[in-house]
Amino acid sequence: MKTTAYAFMLAGTLLFGANFDIGVSGSDRGIDGFSLSIGDYYRVPYQEVIVVERRIPREEVGVAYYLARHAHRDVGFIIDLRLRGQSWWDITIRLGLDPRSIYVVDTRRAYGPPYGKAYGYHKKHRLHDREIVDLVNVHFLSDYHRISPDEVIERRRGGDHYDRIDRHYRDNRKEIREDRREIREDRRELKEDRREDRKDSRDDRGNGNKGHGNPHDR
Repeated sequence: MKTTAYAFMLAGTLLFGANFDIGVSGSDRGIDGFSLSIGDYYRVPYQEVIVVERRIPREEVGVAYYLARHAHRDVGFIIDLRLRGQSWWDITIRLGLDPRSIYVVDTRRAYGPPYGKAYGYHKKHRLHDREIVDLVNVHFLSDYHRISPDEVIERRRGGDHYDRIDRHYRDNRKEIREDRREIREDRRELKEDRREDRKDSRDDRGNGNKGHGNPHDR
């Protein structure tokens, strides 16, 4: 039993190692920012994400983890269903989930199906795989990077792929944080300046009253 368990662990290590070496530069971006983002968002090891990417198209990895989270199932089970040729719609139903309630992206602008309020059309139509992939990735990118789904949709319509959108916000995240920090510091300094101005104004009024005094006391 111990020998079998050890062999299994060794095989798993070799499997992860073989896939981990592909495209790895050793830096934080070595296993690609998109893989890191998916791992961070779904709280799974980055090496596992890479292994999953070797089994299904990269843009579908998020869908597998999205369904695994909602259905509380192992992602490997979902991937096996996909590799058997089942559509994402059928897999969703197989997992006991309602496609009409989990594939929702709330937008401010009026886009065509399957986005926003126009998304209601799918109550009478099955969503195609590409539509489900797009909805899940828009939800993932907007929620992970804390941006509006409209931003992701506009970039998609402009020709940007999911990994490029992720790279854009990942590369700019530090700059955005620094800008927000500077804004907070500027606001804090402004409040302090206003507080000092009010204090100086009160002191000036107090000194003025003390200097003139009451004319009847003279």
